[in-house]
Amino acid sequence: MRVGSQRGLFTLRRRVQVGVSASNEPKFIWQDWRPDIFSEVSVKRGKEQFDPVAKKRYSEDVWLFRTRYDEVAGVDATMKIAHEENVYDIKAILPDGQKQWDCVIEATLVDGSLGGKALKVEIKSFIDQGVVGNAYGPLAIDVEGGSGPYQFSGDVGAPGLSLDAETGKITGTPTEPGEFAVSISVIDAAGTVEMLPVFNITVEVA
Repeated sequence: MRVGSQRGLFTLRRRVQVGVSASNEPKFIWQDWRPDIFSEVSVKRGKEQFDPVAKKRYSEDVWLFRTRYDEVAGVDATMKIAHEENVYDIKAILPDGQKQWDCVIEATLVDGSLGGKALKVEIKSFIDQGVVGNAYGPLAIDVEGGSGPYQFSGDVGAPGLSLDAETGKITGTPTEPGEFAVSISVIDAAGTVEMLPVFNITVEVA
């Protein structure tokens, strides 16, 4: 898996007519067409543009959903993608030059209000005490909201323990006893940063 990408599931949605209105206008709904499609998801910065009103430069994020051709046979640009409680417009369906059986769907975020949750970082599991010479954890840092994929960074403190930048798990084998402060931050694909409140991991001698 490439740096900055994650594996996950998405759903293809298509527009379906469900009748007509009182004025004889067609009525449409968005319907889940193919759910739970496995893919590798990554994001790249789009072409930079200038907003003359706000006098700011910005670039539109382009989301890349890499999956098997046979999983999305029949997909077209009139459809939408639902992924992690957000909805995306499909811009293009591209062949994967490296793997002939894969394709890449380029999409842009159009509706984050289904989830649209602020980035939230916390620890839901009990923080175990470490023992010198014994494998620790893993202790998971839980993230909700924002825009995946997420990147984790920070100082674990305890010698022998480390933080996985992609999974947010603290693992390793402690080499020294003591009480060590842990400071961790998370950045999402949109560049939002959230700090986890500092906590301690205690390591004792067996």
